[in-house]
Amino acid sequence: MCGITAIFSETPDADLFAKTRRSIELIAHRGPDGEGVLVGNRDGLVQQEAGTWSLGHVRLAILDLSAAGAQPMSNAAGNVWITYNGEVYNYLELAEQLQQRGHQFRSKSDTEVVLAAYEEWGDECVSRFRGMFSFVLVDLRQRRALMARDRLGIKPIYLWFAANRLYVVSELKQLLSVDEFQPKLQAEQTVDYLSEGLLGHEPHLTMFESVVPLLPGSRLAWDLDRLPRHEQAVTYWEPSRQEVDCSWAEAVERVEDVFCQAVRLRLRSDVPVGTCLSGGIDSSSIVGVSYQDYGVRMKTFSVCNNDPLINEQPFIDVVNQECQAEPCKFFLQDEDAEQNLDTFIYHQDEPTFSLSQYGEFCVMRLAREHGVPVLLNGQGGDETLCGYRKFAFFYLRQLLSDSRYFAAARHVAQLLAFGDRQLLQFWQGTRYAPKWLKRRYDVMQDILKPSWQAMNRSAWATSMKGVHDLHEHQWADLRRWSLPVLLRYQDRNSMAHGVEARVPMVDHEFVELALTLPNSLFFKNGMTKRVLVEAMGERLPKALRDRKTKLGFDTPQARWLRGRLGELLESRVRSCDRLEPILDRERAARAFREYRDGSQKIPHFFLYRMACLAVWLDRFQVEPR
Repeated sequence: MCGITAIFSETPDADLFAKTRRSIELIAHRGPDGEGVLVGNRDGLVQQEAGTWSLGHVRLAILDLSAAGAQPMSNAAGNVWITYNGEVYNYLELAEQLQQRGHQFRSKSDTEVVLAAYEEWGDECVSRFRGMFSFVLVDLRQRRALMARDRLGIKPIYLWFAANRLYVVSELKQLLSVDEFQPKLQAEQTVDYLSEGLLGHEPHLTMFESVVPLLPGSRLAWDLDRLPRHEQAVTYWEPSRQEVDCSWAEAVERVEDVFCQAVRLRLRSDVPVGTCLSGGIDSSSIVGVSYQDYGVRMKTFSVCNNDPLINEQPFIDVVNQECQAEPCKFFLQDEDAEQNLDTFIYHQDEPTFSLSQYGEFCVMRLAREHGVPVLLNGQGGDETLCGYRKFAFFYLRQLLSDSRYFAAARHVAQLLAFGDRQLLQFWQGTRYAPKWLKRRYDVMQDILKPSWQAMNRSAWATSMKGVHDLHEHQWADLRRWSLPVLLRYQDRNSMAHGVEARVPMVDHEFVELALTLPNSLFFKNGMTKRVLVEAMGERLPKALRDRKTKLGFDTPQARWLRGRLGELLESRVRSCDRLEPILDRERAARAFREYRDGSQKIPHFFLYRMACLAVWLDRFQVEPR
């Protein structure tokens, strides 16, 4: 795991080396183990003269800790160069195939395998990679360049086109090193964030106007003689969402096989590997498989609370005990959140939905303090395996749409027997229905300035209207509504502390399997993700298998906003002049006061989002358009 940058210019630039170095200096936290900058033109590398392209890299050494793994890296002939971020977990299998075809390796790194794979299979090499990655490659033989991103977008890569240059970065903050870059706010994204908490739901946009990500599962190739267009990117992965007929037993066996393989591959490392442990099914499954299948006694890292409403310790403790793990815990303190708020928001690059992501930030910091630079994480399990309670409602709606009334009645009966009171809200039309959604964005409508009110909409309801198929909802969460922003939080939280986070739950083969399982297999006796629970069997403690609630790395945000942190956030809203064109700061401040004294029941999420936006606007000096 590392950080990358690349600059491509239509005209020779004598300052290319300095510009590239300034860019990687802003992401030194991503690569504490080394750095490198390379400058060239269409004919080769250059030393003193002006260049037309550059590659920069900061290294977090995970595989082959020697200098042989340093980047930018070239092939043996020195005519193909790469700056690469991520891990291709099946690099050993690929290396064996490539050696049989005559390739020789000078290192034990997966980076060199990526280079050889490109030499052997060209742009199509990315379809052979099983892992997470983003890279930029320059092929001096063919005078062309290639960039690519992994299928689920686990690793970030952003593009900014300016006049006759293209800037490619791992983190948006790197663009602050560019003199010509004047951060402008993307208005529609901002309103969706304030009203609905949505981020990353428009995959081709960021909160910065004109800065775009390379989409997950895509690649972009171009000649060095001219700059590419973002629209030229080619999608190389589009999984099927067509159900495959299989029995319960067959599905359980297949889920067990693919998931255990995903965990095994992610245990490959030349440095210590640990696991995030929240007490939920997903992270506990990773710990259980690592121990029972592969004999790995993990160091586990958890955020704990004394608040009984969000206390996961009983579940964390039973997993640690049964898997003979070594627990490392961080207990959230009010003072810690107050002192680190600005640092936390700065590292995110864009605003966050809530302070629950701060819990993950603390976990990653804890891992680095204990000398564990690789953590497996259960992120993505709810999206991949329909774990959120909303999926039970979407499945019910599909059954009714298909006129399967007996199956619908049985599904409802099981949910009610399980004690799912949310179903009654769904059934009565008060969740994911127009009136409920309208109330959500009406809260902000009273605070937004008139010119911004016109952009206030129900983005989710508009996009998903008429969609009844459960697998389409599942894919939408993986591609738009949930997973992209969670992966962004994970990348920034982990890399802020020089920690690589690995996510078996979004292994692309596991996702492909889940998208084709019969819908009914995700639900059993009123519980979600039952096919995974059954597949894990005794790897999960009984207390986890029977658990009815889920929390994750939660924080006491509601209580925090009634105390000193709430006062601090209110002051940030009041003092942020950049908010003035967007919302009425006096009304916003009044909402904070009314929340603290209990006279108004505005949800605390809205308050946090206004304050987070204020901190972010000031820190990144973003101007509303």
